[in-house]
Amino acid sequence: MTSPIPLIDLSLFLASRDRATAVAQVQRALEEVGFLMISGHGVPDELIARVNRASLDFFDRPDEDKMRFVPTVPGSRGYNAMRGRTVGVAQNKNLRPSLQESFAVGPVDIRPEPPAGVKKVGRDVAPNIWPDAPTDFEPAMRDYYRAMDRLYLSLMRLLAIALELPEIYFDDKVNRHASLLRLTHYPALDVEPMPGEERAGAHTDIGALTILHIDDTPNSLQVKLRSGEWIFVNREPGAFIINIGDMMMRWTNDKWISNTHRVVNPPFVNGRSKRRLSLVYFCQTNNDTIVECLPNCAGPANPARYPPIVAGEYSAMRAAMRYGYDLPKAETSDAV
Repeated sequence: MTSPIPLIDLSLFLASRDRATAVAQVQRALEEVGFLMISGHGVPDELIARVNRASLDFFDRPDEDKMRFVPTVPGSRGYNAMRGRTVGVAQNKNLRPSLQESFAVGPVDIRPEPPAGVKKVGRDVAPNIWPDAPTDFEPAMRDYYRAMDRLYLSLMRLLAIALELPEIYFDDKVNRHASLLRLTHYPALDVEPMPGEERAGAHTDIGALTILHIDDTPNSLQVKLRSGEWIFVNREPGAFIINIGDMMMRWTNDKWISNTHRVVNPPFVNGRSKRRLSLVYFCQTNNDTIVECLPNCAGPANPARYPPIVAGEYSAMRAAMRYGYDLPKAETSDAV
């Protein structure tokens, strides 16, 4: 059966070869499923391989070494230990801590200050925490974060056109973002999970978009269709998986779907499961961006479903719910 998750050649848009086709494909995917895949994105395979190697080299270090890079504030940059978060707890209170460990990287370049007269929302971005090994970890993550930053802006411009808005409509709403790159490692297990232990429970993402790279481990990521059916989304060589988050769904007044997804536990073969690595770039807006129904996404027969929100405050609230911790808004406005 043909997958409902389409593979779209982004070079049609980036190189202006056939923008109309790319826009139409994206419109259909986000209205019907909320997920799509992109090729032709311009991110070198060699860079992705570097990040994968550096990530696994770090996660293979002894636990006591990795714990030196744990942040003092939950949700901040740095290392999060195995079972350190519970993804999906807002939807399922019976979940146990997730069978994953991760390392989070925030902006690697200085962001511009808000315009004069614009009130800052939440705290400043927490500094990145860099491990002392492997030696290519920090350079690789800096290069990858910048590549994701560029891809994010390109995608937002494509989405603006798909929403019949000016191409640069979102530019000043994401130019000071604190998006988060989370290297997520699902270790191999030699003990069957307990009830309620999952790699990542069913959830939706918080921000505008998510740019995801997964490895070759099959039948791990699942997406829920509108019919209620769960389907697997497996890796296409050279492709990224894109899904919109709750912020974009609010912007579009539910025209586009922030899709529920999860990462299921793998089968045990000869008493052991396979490990998995995902590179997840959570695309956030500027903290002070007001997210409200876009002008062409509502009308007399379709009024706005959500009140305006301040992006940073909304992200703080949702992050605390999603990961099962509760921190003051002023401390967590950029947490993911």
